[in-house]
Amino acid sequence: MFKLVALGDGAVGKTSCIRRYTEGSFSERYIATIGTTFALKTLEVDLPTGSRVTARVVLWDLAGQPTYNELRRRYMAGASMAIIVYDVTRPQTFLDIGEWYTKLITVCPNAVVAVVANKIDRPDRLVPPEAGSMVEDWLDVLHYQTSAKTGENVDTLFTDLVTRAIAKQHELGPLDPTSTGMQSQKPFKLGV
Repeated sequence: MFKLVALGDGAVGKTSCIRRYTEGSFSERYIATIGTTFALKTLEVDLPTGSRVTARVVLWDLAGQPTYNELRRRYMAGASMAIIVYDVTRPQTFLDIGEWYTKLITVCPNAVVAVVANKIDRPDRLVPPEAGSMVEDWLDVLHYQTSAKTGENVDTLFTDLVTRAIAKQHELGPLDPTSTGMQSQKPFKLGV
């Protein structure tokens, strides 16, 4: 079982990417994530060794608004994977990637990270693909160009992350199940 967290500024498409991957759906209507939500996905992964494994992923969708900083930090704990999403039509969301990356790595230094350029289907794109390639080299992360609307590269993104997380887990050795943070997580409730 793996824990993935979705990070990035508000309205970049974190929820839409997760919904496209887990449900195969997309909604044009924007509804801000309040606190955090999560989804589950079970998938078969072919490893480079030729073996096939079943992986279960808990995808935590963390609100991007600054008011949720402390809550986000708590829910990041124990993540083995992360996506940092930016909106290619809003350059500021791209400029904020470094800050999101730093926040994640201070809590989860061994997480496999992908920076995701979302909304590539839009004709009003302002952040060029080359900018994402620079971030990939600069931070030594994976980089994907996606459209949650059309589904372009969304499955590839998550499958590659899970494959890399499995490889990293083998590289780091067996994990103590209590160290994943999975047992300590409680669902977010309003007013608690």
